[in-house]
Amino acid sequence: MTYGLPTGSSITYGAAGFPEWVYELARAFSLRGSTYPGHQESERAEIGFAPNPKRLNRGIDFTGSAPDMQRFAQYLLTVRKSLEQVIWENPETGQRVGVAGGDDVSNGPYYQGNMAGHRDHVHVRTSMPIPLPKYPSTQVPEETTVGWTGDPVWLAEVLRAQEPKLNVVELPDWMSYGHGDYGPIWGVMVHHTGNARADAMSIRNGRPDLRGPLSNLHIAQDGTVTIVAAGVCWHAGMGFYPGIPTDGGNQVLIGIECAWPRDTSITPATQTRERWPDAEIIAMRDTVAAILTKLGYGSDRVIAHREYAGRAQGKWDPGNLDMGWFRREVAKAQRGDFVTAKPMNPPRDWSDRQLLEAIYADVQALKAR
Repeated sequence: MTYGLPTGSSITYGAAGFPEWVYELARAFSLRGSTYPGHQESERAEIGFAPNPKRLNRGIDFTGSAPDMQRFAQYLLTVRKSLEQVIWENPETGQRVGVAGGDDVSNGPYYQGNMAGHRDHVHVRTSMPIPLPKYPSTQVPEETTVGWTGDPVWLAEVLRAQEPKLNVVELPDWMSYGHGDYGPIWGVMVHHTGNARADAMSIRNGRPDLRGPLSNLHIAQDGTVTIVAAGVCWHAGMGFYPGIPTDGGNQVLIGIECAWPRDTSITPATQTRERWPDAEIIAMRDTVAAILTKLGYGSDRVIAHREYAGRAQGKWDPGNLDMGWFRREVAKAQRGDFVTAKPMNPPRDWSDRQLLEAIYADVQALKAR
């Protein structure tokens, strides 16, 4: 089979007009495809490029979140022999992926002048259908069971396995709380509380206008992680993010409410004045890493409330948290880069020196961000 749309084809993101394999490929990576008149309609007299005498439109641009586009670009490298072009530079990490005539030119000069214009989409030129991945999540080995369907009743087991790095508390009967049962869990959403006084019990009870539970977990300023509920919680609301239903974020996301650093007025204008406490941000990192590892997902499956509901609801939480940096820190934790962390309940046989070394290691890691 060959691929190419009529000269002058124009397809906006997500609109009809592509062959079905394009949409299947996009869905596998939570992306959307588009093209425009003149997009790769030229004849390229280079090795690895198919003849194009009819000037067919052979360009496709795929867009989505940076982690999803990175996963996609890395997958394309594994099937590059069937591709003519791939151009992508990750805006968060600077990673580059380049394919020219089926060859990997990611680290060469071939596309040096073009990378800057390909940070918000993955550009592809192809004269044949791109093979579909057998497993949508290319971050997970094929033999690994990916994901979880149903309530995360394993939260206590998974988080307590991180002790003494994490200080874990369970509210009574937390497994019986929630607004119905989960289906397949997509990932994790992080929030900040409305004020520093919002503790785990207030998250369970909810507000006058929204009964609880409002999230599955609460993380305090001192890093204490409290398990609130196992069932669906009212935390995401309406929004949009690739791979997540616009009206079903609550049903597919484990919610974590993180206590705002200080008992001060919180507005988008004042948020950058407040720095997250070291103990809290470390606990956020290790909690998310443990959950995603249990699910079999990479750090691309943690998102901020604002990334999903910013446009739909005007949400901006969690404030003063660079999600690109946070996802990179979660990825490091999943790899085991942080061999020590500030323990909330250190072992009795720890010396003062051991405790200080553990604290120093995490402080240095936080400064490096």
